[in-house]
Amino acid sequence: MEIKSTLEDSKVSAKSVLIEIKIKDYLQLAKLIYKKNDFQRKRVRSSKSVYSLLKSDILQGCVFPPIVLAYTKQAGTLEKDLSKAINEDSANFVLLDGLQRSITLMEIEQETMDSPTIQKAFLERKIRCEIYEGINKIGILYRMLTLNTGQTAMSVRHQIEIMYLDFLDTPIDGVTLVREVDGARARNPSSYNFKDAIEGFNSYLERSESPLDRGDILDNISSLENLAKENNGKDIFRDFISAWNKFMLKISDLDIKYPALDNFDEDNDSPNASRIWGATGTQAFKKAQAISGFGAAIGLLRDEGDKISLDSLDIDHIIIGCEPEDFIIHFNELIELINEKAKRIGNAQRLFFRQFFKMLFWNHSGCHLNLKKALDEAYTSTVRIGI
Repeated sequence: MEIKSTLEDSKVSAKSVLIEIKIKDYLQLAKLIYKKNDFQRKRVRSSKSVYSLLKSDILQGCVFPPIVLAYTKQAGTLEKDLSKAINEDSANFVLLDGLQRSITLMEIEQETMDSPTIQKAFLERKIRCEIYEGINKIGILYRMLTLNTGQTAMSVRHQIEIMYLDFLDTPIDGVTLVREVDGARARNPSSYNFKDAIEGFNSYLERSESPLDRGDILDNISSLENLAKENNGKDIFRDFISAWNKFMLKISDLDIKYPALDNFDEDNDSPNASRIWGATGTQAFKKAQAISGFGAAIGLLRDEGDKISLDSLDIDHIIIGCEPEDFIIHFNELIELINEKAKRIGNAQRLFFRQFFKMLFWNHSGCHLNLKKALDEAYTSTVRIGI
């Protein structure tokens, strides 16, 4: 193995070190690190995928683009002893780009065990690796997002999750945050999609209910770095999720549901279930649009001078203001009207929820802590603002 070139990457304050390495030496490292990157997507599984076709190409001598690694030790370490770093320092390596290719190489090694001549030729062949030396965590996240130009795009949801992964370690009593990469769904009470939680939190910080897109994610990296430096950064996130969970538990306690739905499954994916926004109170509010509207509304109320904070919301005294069945029927009727009027349905729904929560928690709204009154005023003001 040998270093071929070294360039400074000023954007992530790291060195880009290009090396050539035998496949057998790379695989010794790859087997130790390919599972430890919490940011990484899962393996693409498809018999017709490019990764399946790649096996025969590699055995025929195909040269593929460099596999990209991060090396978190200080710059200059690789130059002093590349072989030692590769062979003895796996704990400081992270696989940024090339998981699918790395697993393909491992599979070829396994599948050629009965053909020693072919296997030896394969393992002796050289590949290129680009190593970002001396890179920090924010740099790793940035490089992962900008390197994601392969056959299978990383979803915006996954990009958001890896950006804010540290918040998964924030202890929040009774709350479970579910990541897309884990392949699970937030089915249980007090269980929420991590991406939705982050979008709601971002709406609170930005005072805007608008969803995050890929450009926003990259632009927000510097903001994330600044937030991470604040001692109370994680406390803000914990307070936000705790407040939202308290609201959702209150909605659950109010037992709001459509008539004759005593046995209704909130995870029902049938066509009939999809015709309505929410068959229960929990289902109506446990959506990205709602938590984003909640975040934006509370943030705006704070800015407008109302003496409101996440831990002072008077959620315990919320009332429905009408019969539970009438409320959920009316709720769905208003959502349907908004969908019919809106040019961009998702944005209109988020605006509606922002107005709903502003009316619900604003002391002088005339709807304070009354779900039915806040619902009607939210619809009126949403249409007045323009959708």
